[in-house]
Amino acid sequence: MTYPPEPSPDSPGHSARKLLPYLWAVAAVSVAIVLRNLLAPFLGTEFPFITLFPAVFVVSLVGGFGPAVLATLLSAFAVVYLVIGLGSVPLLDHADELGLAFYVVTGLATGLLGESRLRAQRRSAAAARVAETETARAEEQTIRAEEEAAKAEEETLRAEEESARAHVAALAAAAESERVDRILTSITDAFLVIAPDWSITYMNQRAAALFGRKPADYIGRDHWEAFPELLGGSLEAAFRRAMDGHGIARLDTYFAPGDKWLSVAVYPSPEGLTVVAQDATERVRAQEASARLAAIVSSSDDAIIGKQLDGTITSWNAGAERIFGYSPAEILGRSINVLIPPELQEEEREMLQRVARGSPVEFSEVERIRKDGERITIALSVSPIRDASGRVIGASSIKRDITSIKRSQAELAAETTRSRDLGKALDAAQALVRDLDGRITYWSSGSARLYGWSASDALGRISHELLRTEFPAPLKEISEILIERGQWEGELVHVAKDGRRLDVAAQWILRRGTADEPFAVIEVNTDVTARRQAAERARQVERMEVVGQLAGGVAHEANNQMTVVLGAAAFLLRRADLSEEARHDIEHIREAAERTAAITAQLLAFSRRQVLQPRVLELDEVVHGLEAVLRRALGERSTLSLRLGAPSGRVKADPGQLAQVLLNLVLNSRDAMPIGGQLTIETSVTELGEHYARLHPGVAVRAGPCALLAVSDTGHGMSPETLSHIFEPFYTTKPIGQGTGLGLATVYGIVKQSEGYVWAYSELGHGTTFKVYLPLEREPTSRTPAAPVPGHASGEIVLVVEDEPTVRDMTSRALQEYGYRVVSAGDAQEALALVTQRDDNVKLLITDVVMPGMDGPELARRILALQPGLAVLFMSGYTDDDIVRRGLLKAGQPFLQKPFTPEALGREVAELLKRSRA
Repeated sequence: MTYPPEPSPDSPGHSARKLLPYLWAVAAVSVAIVLRNLLAPFLGTEFPFITLFPAVFVVSLVGGFGPAVLATLLSAFAVVYLVIGLGSVPLLDHADELGLAFYVVTGLATGLLGESRLRAQRRSAAAARVAETETARAEEQTIRAEEEAAKAEEETLRAEEESARAHVAALAAAAESERVDRILTSITDAFLVIAPDWSITYMNQRAAALFGRKPADYIGRDHWEAFPELLGGSLEAAFRRAMDGHGIARLDTYFAPGDKWLSVAVYPSPEGLTVVAQDATERVRAQEASARLAAIVSSSDDAIIGKQLDGTITSWNAGAERIFGYSPAEILGRSINVLIPPELQEEEREMLQRVARGSPVEFSEVERIRKDGERITIALSVSPIRDASGRVIGASSIKRDITSIKRSQAELAAETTRSRDLGKALDAAQALVRDLDGRITYWSSGSARLYGWSASDALGRISHELLRTEFPAPLKEISEILIERGQWEGELVHVAKDGRRLDVAAQWILRRGTADEPFAVIEVNTDVTARRQAAERARQVERMEVVGQLAGGVAHEANNQMTVVLGAAAFLLRRADLSEEARHDIEHIREAAERTAAITAQLLAFSRRQVLQPRVLELDEVVHGLEAVLRRALGERSTLSLRLGAPSGRVKADPGQLAQVLLNLVLNSRDAMPIGGQLTIETSVTELGEHYARLHPGVAVRAGPCALLAVSDTGHGMSPETLSHIFEPFYTTKPIGQGTGLGLATVYGIVKQSEGYVWAYSELGHGTTFKVYLPLEREPTSRTPAAPVPGHASGEIVLVVEDEPTVRDMTSRALQEYGYRVVSAGDAQEALALVTQRDDNVKLLITDVVMPGMDGPELARRILALQPGLAVLFMSGYTDDDIVRRGLLKAGQPFLQKPFTPEALGREVAELLKRSRA
């Protein structure tokens, strides 16, 4: 290879060649500055030397130390004045000074490295040129060997000397290379050279230390084989783009094996890639922490406010804007007092004084003012802000709007009682969990209380088998609905451990796993047995009330007609001209009318529309007095046993109706014992309370002492179905023609009208017990006086008011036959007109209770206002609603129950007139 001769130092070409590297330095720095300015929108003031250091590196390689120094100084001044902007900043901060000094030192070191490399190249080139020249000369001398033998030998010696000098120069270049290596080893950046075949040709100590190894462990190895974790990442893409000639690549990347962040710059060159890397872990993590903190402050729903110790607001986040309504532009620089009510501003000053002393203010509740003037309650905490030396320079407060929370506290307090009630309701609901095969995996204490099975008894059992569940539809259909909808609700019948049948409202909820696969069913069962029974009893009462209304209406009309029949029969039987055959027929008519009257009395008792004439009675005396009648009614096949244990059991009842109750119960027991048996009648005094109410859900029990009348037989008993209908009117288990179905319905009506309770207990094959509860009375017992014989009147005027013409006529005729002067009216208005038109006074008013228009009691009040002291006698088949509900007439108001005979009417009228004269 032929090298051109080196120009003379004094020649113009030599001067221009020496000046050219400096021009390159200026040009390279200019290009780097232009490129850095183009990147300024993306980098700002970050990485100010990112384009300048490569320029210095290239200039040092091409021009050596002098141009490198020039490029370093020019780029340093450019960074200071153009990138960092010294013109607007009085002084560089400490970090900028260190960075600039580090850059200058690195530039100078790189210049020395370039100068050494350039000098070595020059010496090598010079030596090579000398060797080539001498070789050429040697060849010429060889041609002229003979002539120039001495000269050739001399030149050979000279060539050897030059070779020795070249060797010395090579040794010097090697020494210079070692010096460069020491420089690269001493710098803090990692330095790495990669050949085009991706082999590592150079690595300084810092680069190896980043990966915890030595340079010898990497030099000569394939880069990707040495660092396989970089494959597929952003760093591999950057390396390959640079190797393909796409320019310098710079990036921050995370190196997982070393848990480090690296700031990497990749420079392409003919020798491959030069890689410069810095450990940026602390910088990146500090940036991440700062970004996280800024995001937390910005996105917090709480107001985070910074202020100076004099209260001037210096920072204001989005939460503060949302709570108080001020934007940062409106509030920054203003006093914190704009948010504080005037009466609380002194507290704020004291709080800032505490913070200035370094004491934080813990959580407190204070009042603040929004921009719109609304006062709100906030939770406040304040902490001191300190500078690097630890001196308190401000305060940071966190404020949370708790106005709605405080408002909710009152509502929450109001919900406490409802929540307590809800807790009781939830405790009443029984829960279990089963798998899809039905096996119980959880059994609540509520289920144990309801069903009687403990958790150890129930767990692992099939729930439907354990509880003997009766479903409203096939289980398959219910399961399909459960799978499709995720839940099912309905009513089931369960059987408890003790055999009780329970009606439950069931709610099934399907539970699914993470893969949306069903794996269990939650069953919540609420006992509604009592509610069902109460509803059934209410329906039964409603049916009985409807039938009772009908029965009462029928009985009332029948009583009116029987009054006429009995009256007409009595009048006919008084005639002396009747044949025996006719008299016998009339007796039959009267007996039939009396039997009909007895049936209507039962209908009125059942419908509770019969007007009672109660007295205070000793229950034991009533039972003992009826013993003979009851034994005859029971018959000779059965025996009657009395166990009277209520010597002080005084009750207020109609004696005839109480006898009717006893007789009906005895007759019912007789029919239940067709081949004979034992009938026991017991009396005692007991107390009704919550226990009785729990045993009979749906019955409104009035607590207090009661007399108990129990009638028990050893008959065939009744099924639950029969037991549920026994008090219904016209319900009978007897063959057609052998029972009216009114016996027990009459008992029910009489007891209820007497404000008592009646209940039946029975099982098939184990007999029946009826228990009648009547309220105890403190009044002494009353005796019934003997009925007087009707006497003949002395012409007293009696006003009869009755809307039924036949009853009115029959009543008037009976009174006339007893010697009374009778004035009759068809309604109340006519009666009032008669009283006001007559000059003589009426001695007695006989009126029906229920009439169209004005009723009997109202008519009596008006006539008594006209004629005080007038005697009044009411008559009716039943009373109006007010009297029906009470079951009594007002004190001093005599009553005559239809149907009645002329004799009964005469006795009642004579007694009333006698009392009125007295």
